[in-house]
Amino acid sequence: MNNILLALSYAFCWGVGQTLTKIALSRIPATTLLIIQLLSGVAFLAVIYAFKHQRFPFSQTTLKQGVAGVFEPALTYMVGIIGLSLTTASNATLIGASEVILTILFAAVFLGEKLTRIKFLLAGTSFLGLVLLMLRDGSPNNASFIGDLLILLSTVFAVVYVLVSKKQIGAVEPLRLVVSQQSVGLVMTVVCFGLLSTIDSRYEISIAGIEPHFWLLAITSGILHYALAFLLYLIALRNLPASQAAFFIALVPVFGVASAIVLIGEHPTAVQWLGAGLIIASSYYANRLAPS
Repeated sequence: MNNILLALSYAFCWGVGQTLTKIALSRIPATTLLIIQLLSGVAFLAVIYAFKHQRFPFSQTTLKQGVAGVFEPALTYMVGIIGLSLTTASNATLIGASEVILTILFAAVFLGEKLTRIKFLLAGTSFLGLVLLMLRDGSPNNASFIGDLLILLSTVFAVVYVLVSKKQIGAVEPLRLVVSQQSVGLVMTVVCFGLLSTIDSRYEISIAGIEPHFWLLAITSGILHYALAFLLYLIALRNLPASQAAFFIALVPVFGVASAIVLIGEHPTAVQWLGAGLIIASSYYANRLAPS
């Protein structure tokens, strides 16, 4: 598949999926929503795998290959969905764009991919954009600031996922790998939320009272965000360096913010737009660098 089409496809799935998740959070508790989404994504991928290979993908060997699922979707989205409930969909999408620069730095350290001065400059620009994005025009908002920090932490977990996946993707079919990762992530998420619910009732999973159209919204966002986006991203990662594949994530805010404005009516502040512009600009110019 053409790299540009791949980029547009998984950027659309992640960006719009983020906004649909924000809408669903208005009626579905964060923990319950995440489980529904992961179940939907795993079921969707399993059906595709069974249709292609005439058997279901669940086996001990297959699940062992899904170790990266501990970091994403498990840790990334357990932390991220709580952060999303405390901040805006636009902010979450734009902060998530820092994954581009973080991946460049981590790939240089752990994968030996080339790191140049221009990449350092772009990393600094992206960091400045993040700072401006989280200042919110200088108006303090503790709940939102904590939400932003949780989104940033979830992004770090996402980068670790990329590094582990890059080491595996050359030897494993993308569809098989993504099913394994999502299955491991689902199991870990259920176990963690189950343990947390014994301490804090807010982490209990309950589907009581969810309206039919919110069920549809949760399932759709799960398939977009957890099944299709990850599958398309792993296909791209198979043919590109981790840092180069991450550059395409610069497109995620375009779809995320646009869908948040259309579907939710959010309006980022002037300072946030400036921060977003710096993040997107640094990602855009990083995307023009030759693959290392």
